[in-house]
Amino acid sequence: RTGVGPSPTADPESAPSSPYAVPPAAADGRGTGADPLTAYEIDRARQAALAGDRPLRMTSEDVRGRDGTPQFLTADLGEGVDEGARSADVFFYDYRDERVVKKTVDLGTGEVVRTASATGVQPAPSAQESREALRLLLASPLGDGLEQDFEAATGQPVGDGDRLAVQGLVYERRGATGPADCDGTHRCVRLFTRVEGGPWIDTRRFVVDLSARTAHRLP
Repeated sequence: RTGVGPSPTADPESAPSSPYAVPPAAADGRGTGADPLTAYEIDRARQAALAGDRPLRMTSEDVRGRDGTPQFLTADLGEGVDEGARSADVFFYDYRDERVVKKTVDLGTGEVVRTASATGVQPAPSAQESREALRLLLASPLGDGLEQDFEAATGQPVGDGDRLAVQGLVYERRGATGPADCDGTHRCVRLFTRVEGGPWIDTRRFVVDLSARTAHRLP
């Protein structure tokens, strides 16, 4: 799986004039068979997924609360819509409605062939969501210990956390332990952090509710 930027081999003159215009298929930007999606295909699929869904791109919210911007999670190779065709399953999270949206895009035509959504389902967080969770933790009083541990390890203040590598995992409470809304209703994550090129810093007892933008300590 690659990043979400345009392929360096894609023709710059084919870039869409609108943020939601679907770029034409480029022979040098397409994968074949069961190859992982190329960067160009991911970019094309993301734009196609939003191009024909005005409500999703106008009324949704991303992890930072920006209107009209559903949070992109990931894109995976989908089942071919026709023999030999390639498709992409594109996943978004709409923080306004607390739902996951899946769009299947025919990469040959740029058309959305299937749409599904569900609530109470929490896929793995994206890198952007994990980074935002770290920012929220550092901004809360619970982040004081993380700041102290970072300074002890590096001799420097943590600042906005750019020198911390972070990975997020979905958190769902079991029984009565943990924040009440982290039962699949809200998007909650636990963080695993380490100093870039240095030691791990234990943040496993903290849960960040990205939907409510709050940080919590587990008992």
